[in-house]
Amino acid sequence: MHIIGLVAQYHDSACAIVKDGKVVAASEEERFNRVKHSQGFPELALRYCLEECGVDIEDVEYAGYYFKPAKRLYGVVTSSIANTKTMKGARKSWGFIKRSYTQFKMASAVEDILKENGFKGKLYNIEHHIAHAASSFFVSPFERAAILTADATGETSSTQLALGEDREIKILDEIRQPHSLGYLYAAVTQYLGFKRNSDEYKVMGLAAYGKPTYVDKFRKVIRLVPEGKFEVDTRYFTPPSPPAEIKKISKSFIKLFGPPRDKGEPIDERHADIAASLQYILEETLIHIARHLYSVTGTKNLCLAGGVALNCVANAKILEATEFENIFIQPAANDPGCAIGTAMYIQHSILGRPREYVMVDPYLGPKFSNEQIEDALRSEGVEYERCENIERRAAELIAEGNIVGWFQGRMEWGPRALGNRSILADARRADMKDIVNRRIKMREPFRPFAPAVLREHVDEFFEFSGDSPFMLLAVRVKPDKAKLIPSVVHVDNTARIQTVSEKNNQRFYKLIKHFKEITGVPVVLNTSFNVQGEPIVCTPVDGVRCFKNAGLDYLCIGDYLVWKKK
Repeated sequence: MHIIGLVAQYHDSACAIVKDGKVVAASEEERFNRVKHSQGFPELALRYCLEECGVDIEDVEYAGYYFKPAKRLYGVVTSSIANTKTMKGARKSWGFIKRSYTQFKMASAVEDILKENGFKGKLYNIEHHIAHAASSFFVSPFERAAILTADATGETSSTQLALGEDREIKILDEIRQPHSLGYLYAAVTQYLGFKRNSDEYKVMGLAAYGKPTYVDKFRKVIRLVPEGKFEVDTRYFTPPSPPAEIKKISKSFIKLFGPPRDKGEPIDERHADIAASLQYILEETLIHIARHLYSVTGTKNLCLAGGVALNCVANAKILEATEFENIFIQPAANDPGCAIGTAMYIQHSILGRPREYVMVDPYLGPKFSNEQIEDALRSEGVEYERCENIERRAAELIAEGNIVGWFQGRMEWGPRALGNRSILADARRADMKDIVNRRIKMREPFRPFAPAVLREHVDEFFEFSGDSPFMLLAVRVKPDKAKLIPSVVHVDNTARIQTVSEKNNQRFYKLIKHFKEITGVPVVLNTSFNVQGEPIVCTPVDGVRCFKNAGLDYLCIGDYLVWKKK
C-alpha cells in the first residue's frame, strides 16, 4: 500500500510517501529547486519520494492533499461579507475574494496535475487542521493523546483541540479566524521590520533581550475567554482585511505601541520589549488552551502541530506550566508536515490500518554514496582527501576552533538541521556565536545557536532529562555549566537543545563523543548548513558550493575531508 501526501499551491510545498504504514521519504520542494519557501506543485519532491520508495506513480493507490479548497473559499467569502462595513471595505474584500478564488483554482488543479503525471488512484482532500493533528499524533509513540494545533488559518479555523485515540482523531473544539495566534504573531513580526510568515523565529530570539512591559497593551489586542478560547480585537489590524486574514497592524495598533520599525532600522529596547511581550502573551494563551485541553481529556500526553508549534520557547513553557507530562512534536510542525499528516490520516482513519510506525528520527531526505560525493568534489575542483575516521577528524578540527560543514546520510525533514546537513563549531568558545553569525550566517547578532548534546549527558548540562531529538524545546542551562558552553546559551540562559543518541544518528553521535574525549564537553554548536536566504543544502554539489562561498574552514562530506585552496 502506497500513499503520497501533498502540500502545494499556498506556500512551503512538500511531499511525503507512506508505504505499508511507514513514512519512507519526505522533503520540502525548496531543497530541490533551491527557492526558499517554494510554492506551487512539489514536482521534484514527489519525484524524489517515488524514487526513494522504488515505486511508479501509476502504482500509488491513494494521495492526500492538506486542504479542502472549497471549504477554504467558502470561509473567505462568508467572513468577508460578514465583516464588510463600508464601500471601501467592500472593494478590499472583493479583491481578497478574487485572490482566494485564484488559490482555490490552483488547489483544485492538484488532482489534474497528479493524473497528468500518471496517478490512477484516489485523492482525498483532508481538512487542514486534521492534517496537522494527524502529522503529529499518528507518528507519535502515544496510543492516546490530547492534540493542539495552532497556526495562521486552515479553511476557517486557526486553532483546534482534539483527542487522538488509536486510529481516530476526535475534534473537541476550534477557534475560528480572525482569532488567530499565527496571524497575530505574523502581523507583529512585520511590524517589527521582519518578514511575516518567515521570520517569526527572529522575533522569538529577540524576545529574550526585552522585558514584557507591553503585556497590558497586548491584553487589549487579545483576551482570554472561558473554555480555553481567546479573542483577537480586529480594530488593531488593517480593516477589513476582510478580516478573514489579518495582514498588517492598524493605526490603532500604532497609537497603542508606537511607530513600526522599518527593515534595516536599528533594533532598540522598545522593539525588544514588544517582542518579549508578544512572546509572553503567546505563551500565556497557549497555556490557557492547553490547561483546558487537559481538563477535558485527562491524558498526560500532548501532541502539538501547526506553525505555532515551531516556537520552542512556548513549547517548553506548556510542558512546564501544565499537567501534561509527555509532549510530541514532529520536526516539520509547520505546513510541510501536513504531507505526512494527510498520508497517515488516509492510512489509519480512512482505511483503518493499524498503527505501527513511530517517528524517532527526522532523516527522510536524499542520501548520497561516496562515489557520488567524490564526483561532486572533482567537478567543483576542491582539495580533498578520504579519511578512515571522519568523525574523529571533524571533532579534532572543531576542538581546534575551526568551523566545519557536516554533510552526512539522509537529509533532515523540517526546518532544523539535525546533524546531517549542519554547520558545527566549538560551543566552549564565547566568541564563536559572533564568529559564525558574522562570517557564515550573516544574520542578526541577537539570534542564538543550538547545542547538540549526547543524550546520556543532557541532564548534566540542562535542567531537562528527556528526549528532544528535533530541537523543538528551549530549556534552561544549569548555571554551573553555562560558562562551559557560552556560545549556545541564549541571553535568558536557555538553549534550544537537540539530544543525540547513537541509535538514531550513529555518525553524529560518534563525532560529539570524540569531541567529549578531546575536550571533556559532550556538546557542540549546531546550525543549519546554508547561508542567509537559501534553503538548507541537499546534494553534494549544494554542500560544496555553500562551503566555497561561505566562511567555513573545512567540509566533512561522507568520508571526505575538504579544504580550501591556499
